[in-house]
Amino acid sequence: MTDELFLTVHVPADEWAYCNRRLAYLEALLLRIVRERAAFQEWYDAAELEGLRLPGLPPARQAIARKAHKEGWPRIRRGPRLAWHVTALPRRAFDALLARLIDLPELDARTDGLFALPPAPDLPPLPEDVAPPWILPLMRLMRSEARGDLARAWRCLPQHLPDGVTLPDVAEAAKVLATLKLF
Repeated sequence: MTDELFLTVHVPADEWAYCNRRLAYLEALLLRIVRERAAFQEWYDAAELEGLRLPGLPPARQAIARKAHKEGWPRIRRGPRLAWHVTALPRRAFDALLARLIDLPELDARTDGLFALPPAPDLPPLPEDVAPPWILPLMRLMRSEARGDLARAWRCLPQHLPDGVTLPDVAEAAKVLATLKLF
């Protein structure tokens, strides 16, 4: 028996996207609050959205209200008016609002020289015996659900890879496993 506990959580894509957008917004707000406490706002009414003139939103408050109603944006009542949550905004409007909150230049603004980053340092080459990022999930599969069956672990591996990690072809994988003396 091992001391490890593996959990898998399934979240609908739209719910995950909403959470990611809300997190990005709250991070931007936190930066803004540190700079200027009065700028904190998470709910906007149609008049405020009209005044912001965000890309991806209609120019008139009535059209904004119709779009929000039609798309079912989360809303609250602020006095006689409805206000909608910032994460319900269309992507372009949301991104433009985030950029304003953290004082980024407008999407079409010239940014020559604005982000003058130093050149990347020369990093030393990785040692030859460093394992690629797909090895650890493969070894975990071999010990757990594949019960030592390499073929079974290899078939299950794509579902267990971290984001951005690509699986090599079988011949390349065999070379790596032999080089690392794993099989």
